[in-house]
Amino acid sequence: MTKAANGKTNTRNASAGNGALAHPEQLRGATRTARIALIGCGYWGPKVIRAAASLPEVEIAALVDRELALASQVQRHFPAARTTTSLSEALADETIDAVIVATNPATHVELAVEALEAGKHVLVEKPLALSAADCRSLGEQAREAGLALMVGHTFRFSPAVQHVRELLDNRELGQVYYIDSQRLNLGRVRSDVDAIWNFGPHDISIIQHWFDARPVAVHCHAYDYLQPGIPDLAFIVLEYDFAVAHIQLSWLSPNKVRRMTVAGSRKMVVYDDVAGQLAIHDAGIDREHLGRSFGEFQSFGEFRLIQRSGDMHVPRLPHVEPLQAQCRHFLECIFSGNEPLTNFEDAAGVVEILEAASASRANDGARVELGELAGV
Repeated sequence: MTKAANGKTNTRNASAGNGALAHPEQLRGATRTARIALIGCGYWGPKVIRAAASLPEVEIAALVDRELALASQVQRHFPAARTTTSLSEALADETIDAVIVATNPATHVELAVEALEAGKHVLVEKPLALSAADCRSLGEQAREAGLALMVGHTFRFSPAVQHVRELLDNRELGQVYYIDSQRLNLGRVRSDVDAIWNFGPHDISIIQHWFDARPVAVHCHAYDYLQPGIPDLAFIVLEYDFAVAHIQLSWLSPNKVRRMTVAGSRKMVVYDDVAGQLAIHDAGIDREHLGRSFGEFQSFGEFRLIQRSGDMHVPRLPHVEPLQAQCRHFLECIFSGNEPLTNFEDAAGVVEILEAASASRANDGARVELGELAGV
């Protein structure tokens, strides 16, 4: 057991399996090989399948896309894989153990349901669904079928993100005041989702992992400069009962920024993913009491604020590609029967916050309590 940032005891064991998933010997005998099909060969799919194919236990069996030319382009790197525009055709192949869904979010539920019904383990790109209710429905279906269902919250597998969670668990930052997160870039502009649902799942999943708590309420102001009705700039505030988190998301920035700051009473941490660096600052503002009597301390005592700026420590972290680590974890869950770290419950927690952000944005940035959302 560990203490999370909210001071509560964390008893969750995300690696504990339910014992219902496929045993290693059921997958290509004792060779522990998984044959995988990729659904969606556009922008993100080829990146995921490259990471999966780098693992010796993986065979790329099929490439599926409604545009055959996209599947054929990916096939150049995986000549043994079949290409098809028919998902049903790929799922009918009993030698395929699992599928990776990397299509636009509106299709995730339908494709995942079909794959689970065909008896395949499923890794779905974020967000798992467009509603928390659909996330939970998919999870129940997977558990009943004894299949692994995992969502691609890739940054959860970053050593830097994991290290910050350890700092918070060990209370090394002191009382956590706030998190400030920026995820900015010039594009990639999309029409199927807005910047909130495109970039937001990354920051929200990281913050949820660090705080291990459900926010009380969400505010969101968002602006659509490029496409009417599709925000390309958003400012989201997550209210927790012990801290606050602020997230800035943009497709309209000249510089690529992926930076998160965690401010505590003892120390502060800056996680810069673009620079590949995690910096721990022994810095803060301390209060010194100036009162001369106990009575003054109780009532009228004064304080002096003292700026503290000590050393900066950059921990040496293992060099791990989060996307590859994510794919390896998916395999481990298939082979061992363990529940994924980023399972449907984790996904539902992220999506309900995204739903609240969208509801707030539609109501001019009004405060939305998570309990107000239907079905949450």
